Amino acid sequence: MDRYLTHSFVALTWAEAVRLARLEGLPPDNIRHTPDVELLHRTDWWAWWSDEVLTMALGLPESVRSQELSSDAEALITDVWASESLAPTCGWQALAPVRRIVRQEPLSMSRLLSDYQIETRERLTVELQTGELSVRYQLWQSLPDGYLCDISFDLPATDS
Repeated sequence: MDRYLTHSFVALTWAEAVRLARLEGLPPDNIRHTPDVELLHRTDWWAWWSDEVLTMALGLPESVRSQELSSDAEALITDVWASESLAPTCGWQALAPVRRIVRQEPLSMSRLLSDYQIETRERLTVELQTGELSVRYQLWQSLPDGYLCDISFDLPATDS
């Protein structure tokens, strides 16, 4: 399968990519093409591909569905994707192989600038698709207009 990316859309054919690019005023020369990839998992918002690239799902036909990631991997990716974070510190590739979250341990909770801005740190013990146990650290910060979620291999430093 071929994948075509514009700034805001993903398409599976050149013709559809050109049509979508026109909607956002993007010249066809700026469409990014990747041949020979497979869609491994798709939600309404994002798509995970065989070349370990996470893209938006906007533009994919509804009939194109794949659900190869576990529900816990999907939830972790969605937590970061929907937040103000650009990508997790550990990389999307460290979240996709999660089979399940075995244990979720709160480590700290602190107030930032106000009672409404809270920061929470958690230690996640996860089981990977290989059966191996691994640790990830999750940082949540409430923001005035949303939230930030980051996941890393190392415990995030505190600002205090």
